[in-house]
Amino acid sequence: MKFFRQIEPGIYAGTDAPLASEGDGAQWTQEYDAILGEERPFTVIVNAAQRPQPLAGKPMALWMKSRKAQLGAWVCATVYIVEDETLRADFLRSADKRQKATPYPMAFVATEAEALVAARSALA
Repeated sequence: MKFFRQIEPGIYAGTDAPLASEGDGAQWTQEYDAILGEERPFTVIVNAAQRPQPLAGKPMALWMKSRKAQLGAWVCATVYIVEDETLRADFLRSADKRQKATPYPMAFVATEAEALVAARSALA
């Protein structure tokens, strides 16, 4: 997989591969579909700095809307690593609005180690 790596059973992390083109967005959706296809609870860890570019984001957003029920059934949480304290505080302040757009819980942490703890907790 180019855009996801399995850290341990049930925990996937986004890679540093850039999401720049529409093709990147389409490949990301295919990889996420493969994870959903396992039909097991899982968590995803994402570095907030790795935001998709607009061309990649469009197919990703359309895919997420079309998979809302599946995402709600299998994703225990998405944990965002937001290293910058001010930016993390902004994410936390807007968490309610963000949560309305997703069928699964979200968490915002400062480090990869904290993300792993949060992901494990969400799976428990």
